[in-house]
Amino acid sequence: MWTSFVGFMGCGKSTVTRLLQAATSRPLVSSDDLVVERAGRPIAGIFAQDGEAAFRQLELEVLRELDPVRSLVVDTGGGLVETPAAVALLRERGVVIWIDAHWEVLRHRLQAQDDGTRPLVARLGWSALEALHRRRRRLYAAAADFRLRSGDGPAADVARTAMLRSLLWERRREGNGR
Repeated sequence: MWTSFVGFMGCGKSTVTRLLQAATSRPLVSSDDLVVERAGRPIAGIFAQDGEAAFRQLELEVLRELDPVRSLVVDTGGGLVETPAAVALLRERGVVIWIDAHWEVLRHRLQAQDDGTRPLVARLGWSALEALHRRRRRLYAAAADFRLRSGDGPAADVARTAMLRSLLWERRREGNGR
Protein backbone atom coordinates (compact mmCIF):
# COMPACT_ATOMS: atom_id res chain seq x y z
CA MET A 1 0.00 0.00 0.00
CA TRP A 2 1.19 3.49 -0.86
CA THR A 3 1.04 6.46 1.47
CA SER A 4 1.00 9.38 -0.96
CA PHE A 5 1.22 13.07 -0.16
CA VAL A 6 -0.26 15.97 -2.10
CA GLY A 7 -0.12 19.68 -1.40
CA PHE A 8 1.08 22.99 -2.75
CA MET A 9 4.79 23.64 -3.23
CA GLY A 10 6.43 24.61 0.02
CA CYS A 11 3.86 22.85 2.23
CA GLY A 12 6.43 20.41 3.60
CA LYS A 13 5.75 17.24 1.60
CA SER A 14 9.43 16.42 1.13
CA THR A 15 10.28 16.97 4.78
CA VAL A 16 7.32 14.96 6.06
CA THR A 17 7.87 12.11 3.61
CA ARG A 18 11.55 11.82 4.61
CA LEU A 19 10.55 11.68 8.28
CA LEU A 20 7.83 9.12 7.57
CA GLN A 21 10.24 7.00 5.53
CA ALA A 22 12.74 7.03 8.39
CA ALA A 23 10.07 6.06 10.92
CA THR A 24 8.55 3.24 8.86
CA SER A 25 11.53 2.03 6.76
CA ARG A 26 9.23 2.08 3.73
CA PRO A 27 10.98 3.16 0.54
CA LEU A 28 10.51 6.84 -0.33
CA VAL A 29 9.73 7.76 -3.91
CA SER A 30 9.63 11.34 -5.20
CA SER A 31 7.67 11.77 -8.43
CA ASP A 32 9.72 14.91 -9.17
CA ASP A 33 13.00 13.00 -8.79
CA LEU A 34 11.73 10.19 -11.01
CA VAL A 35 10.71 12.67 -13.71
CA VAL A 36 14.09 14.43 -13.56
CA GLU A 37 15.85 11.07 -13.82
CA ARG A 38 13.70 9.99 -16.77
CA ALA A 39 14.05 13.29 -18.64
CA GLY A 40 17.72 13.76 -17.85
CA ARG A 41 17.22 17.43 -17.00
CA PRO A 42 15.81 19.56 -14.18
CA ILE A 43 12.13 20.35 -13.76
CA ALA A 44 12.69 23.97 -14.78
CA GLY A 45 14.21 22.72 -18.05
CA ILE A 46 11.28 20.41 -18.73
CA PHE A 47 8.82 23.25 -18.12
CA ALA A 48 10.81 25.67 -20.30
CA GLN A 49 11.42 23.32 -23.23
CA ASP A 50 8.38 21.04 -23.21
CA GLY A 51 5.77 22.78 -21.05
CA GLU A 52 3.85 21.83 -17.96
CA ALA A 53 1.60 19.34 -19.80
CA ALA A 54 4.64 17.28 -20.84
CA PHE A 55 5.89 17.34 -17.25
CA ARG A 56 2.51 16.12 -15.96
CA GLN A 57 2.48 13.30 -18.53
CA LEU A 58 5.95 12.17 -17.44
CA GLU A 59 4.82 12.35 -13.81
CA LEU A 60 1.90 10.03 -14.56
CA GLU A 61 4.11 7.63 -16.52
CA VAL A 62 6.70 7.23 -13.76
CA LEU A 63 4.00 6.66 -11.14
CA ARG A 64 2.34 4.01 -13.30
CA GLU A 65 5.65 2.14 -13.47
CA LEU A 66 5.99 1.82 -9.69
CA ASP A 67 5.07 -1.47 -8.04
CA PRO A 68 1.36 -1.16 -7.18
CA VAL A 69 1.49 -3.51 -4.18
CA ARG A 70 4.79 -2.49 -2.59
CA SER A 71 4.49 -0.33 0.53
CA LEU A 72 5.84 3.06 -0.50
CA VAL A 73 5.90 6.62 0.78
CA VAL A 74 5.19 8.79 -2.27
CA ASP A 75 6.13 12.48 -2.43
CA THR A 76 4.29 14.09 -5.35
CA GLY A 77 4.70 17.37 -7.16
CA GLY A 78 2.39 20.21 -6.14
CA GLY A 79 0.49 20.12 -9.42
CA LEU A 80 -0.14 16.38 -9.59
CA VAL A 81 -3.78 17.02 -8.69
CA GLU A 82 -4.18 18.75 -12.06
CA THR A 83 -4.03 15.26 -13.65
CA PRO A 84 -7.17 13.25 -12.78
CA ALA A 85 -5.57 9.97 -13.90
CA ALA A 86 -2.66 10.53 -11.50
CA VAL A 87 -5.03 11.21 -8.61
CA ALA A 88 -7.03 8.08 -9.45
CA LEU A 89 -3.82 6.05 -9.51
CA LEU A 90 -2.75 7.28 -6.06
CA ARG A 91 -6.19 6.59 -4.59
CA GLU A 92 -6.29 3.13 -6.13
CA ARG A 93 -2.91 2.21 -4.66
CA GLY A 94 -3.33 3.52 -1.13
CA VAL A 95 -4.04 6.45 1.12
CA VAL A 96 -3.64 10.06 -0.04
CA ILE A 97 -2.76 12.70 2.55
CA TRP A 98 -3.01 16.42 1.84
CA ILE A 99 -0.52 18.62 3.65
CA ASP A 100 -2.16 22.02 3.82
CA ALA A 101 -0.64 25.33 4.84
CA HIS A 102 -1.85 28.93 4.91
CA TRP A 103 -0.78 31.01 1.94
CA GLU A 104 1.36 33.29 4.13
CA VAL A 105 3.36 30.29 5.39
CA LEU A 106 3.82 28.99 1.85
CA ARG A 107 4.93 32.36 0.51
CA HIS A 108 7.46 32.78 3.30
CA ARG A 109 8.88 29.29 2.68
CA LEU A 110 8.99 29.76 -1.09
CA GLN A 111 10.78 33.11 -0.76
CA ALA A 112 13.32 31.57 1.61
CA GLN A 113 13.92 28.60 -0.71
CA ASP A 114 13.97 30.53 -3.99
CA ASP A 115 16.81 28.76 -5.76
CA GLY A 116 15.33 28.67 -9.27
CA THR A 117 14.15 25.06 -9.06
CA ARG A 118 10.45 25.94 -8.93
CA PRO A 119 9.49 27.12 -12.41
CA LEU A 120 6.03 28.38 -11.46
CA VAL A 121 7.43 30.76 -8.83
CA ALA A 122 9.56 32.53 -11.43
CA ARG A 123 6.94 32.43 -14.17
CA LEU A 124 3.78 33.41 -12.32
CA GLY A 125 4.68 35.84 -9.56
CA TRP A 126 3.13 36.01 -6.09
CA SER A 127 -0.43 37.11 -6.85
CA ALA A 128 -0.88 34.48 -9.57
CA LEU A 129 0.68 31.84 -7.30
CA GLU A 130 -1.78 32.73 -4.57
CA ALA A 131 -4.66 32.35 -7.04
CA LEU A 132 -3.25 28.98 -8.12
CA HIS A 133 -3.06 27.92 -4.47
CA ARG A 134 -6.71 28.88 -3.91
CA ARG A 135 -7.80 26.96 -7.02
CA ARG A 136 -5.77 23.85 -6.22
CA ARG A 137 -7.08 23.64 -2.65
CA ARG A 138 -10.33 22.21 -4.03
CA LEU A 139 -8.37 19.64 -6.01
CA TYR A 140 -6.27 18.63 -2.99
CA ALA A 141 -9.40 18.27 -0.86
CA ALA A 142 -11.07 16.08 -3.49
CA ALA A 143 -7.97 13.90 -3.91
CA ALA A 144 -7.15 13.33 -0.25
CA ASP A 145 -8.39 10.85 2.30
CA PHE A 146 -6.96 13.07 5.06
CA ARG A 147 -5.87 16.68 5.48
CA LEU A 148 -3.02 17.65 7.80
CA ARG A 149 -2.01 21.21 8.62
CA SER A 150 1.59 22.30 8.16
CA GLY A 151 3.15 25.38 9.65
CA ASP A 152 1.40 25.08 13.01
CA GLY A 153 4.11 22.93 14.59
CA PRO A 154 7.16 20.79 13.91
CA ALA A 155 7.26 18.67 10.75
CA ALA A 156 7.90 15.64 12.97
CA ASP A 157 4.42 16.09 14.48
CA VAL A 158 2.87 16.17 11.01
CA ALA A 159 4.82 13.03 10.05
CA ARG A 160 3.69 11.17 13.21
CA THR A 161 0.08 12.11 12.56
CA ALA A 162 0.44 11.04 8.92
CA MET A 163 1.87 7.68 10.03
CA LEU A 164 -1.00 7.07 12.44
CA ARG A 165 -3.64 8.12 9.91
CA SER A 166 -2.05 5.90 7.28
CA LEU A 167 -1.99 2.87 9.58
CA LEU A 168 -5.60 3.41 10.66
CA TRP A 169 -6.69 3.86 7.05
CA GLU A 170 -4.85 0.69 6.04
CA ARG A 171 -6.48 -1.36 8.79
CA ARG A 172 -9.92 0.02 7.97
CA ARG A 173 -9.39 -0.75 4.28
CA GLU A 174 -8.32 -4.31 5.05
CA GLY A 175 -11.41 -4.77 7.23
CA ASN A 176 -14.24 -3.41 5.09
CA GLY A 177 -13.01 -1.64 2.00
CA ARG A 178 -12.50 2.04 1.26
